[in-house]
Amino acid sequence: MEVFIKTVTIGNWKVNCYLVACDGEAWIIDPGDDFETIISNLNLDIFKLKGIINTHGHFDHIGAVADLQEKYKIPFLIHSKDKRLISQGNLYRSLAGDLTVKKTPVIDEYLDNLSSLTLQDKMLFIHYTPGHTAGGVCLEIDKNLFTGDLFFNNNVGRTDLSGGNKELLFTSVNFIFEKYKGFRIYPGHGESFILEENLIEKLKSMI
Repeated sequence: MEVFIKTVTIGNWKVNCYLVACDGEAWIIDPGDDFETIISNLNLDIFKLKGIINTHGHFDHIGAVADLQEKYKIPFLIHSKDKRLISQGNLYRSLAGDLTVKKTPVIDEYLDNLSSLTLQDKMLFIHYTPGHTAGGVCLEIDKNLFTGDLFFNNNVGRTDLSGGNKELLFTSVNFIFEKYKGFRIYPGHGESFILEENLIEKLKSMI
């Protein structure tokens, strides 16, 4: 069975929200905002939704989580080291100039001790990749890797936001360079891309 991936870019910060599906089952990754837009553009009502996974806890990636939890009665999973970011999401949103108040998601399960999740006969592998935030993770399925803000298109992630650590980011980025050459990278913002050797060398020169 083939993996189906669909993207909708949402909110003021143009976050990529992903649907990862296989044979009618699906996970939602990083539903940052625009609850109704996510539902309609990703056709969520036709899937058996297994839950919501966040690559990290920055406010621009969590804005629609609570509404999706409530509507579909599905769990929300994230690394425990980002739980403070979740609880303070509205504070960071206001500091960024957006006074909209969003419901704070309830974390149902932490990714800390999970190495994988199922999607029909596929495995969605979880890799702890801190640096952009303390609890950042990447999600691997087949030859696809969802990196959150560890990468942008043609750049690596920022470390000047809450939870950022430049040394950890370099370690995580180099792990991806070593293990995932040839994979399609699905970043938190911007277009997806193939992690080719020439791009790896370019990104290495930037860090």
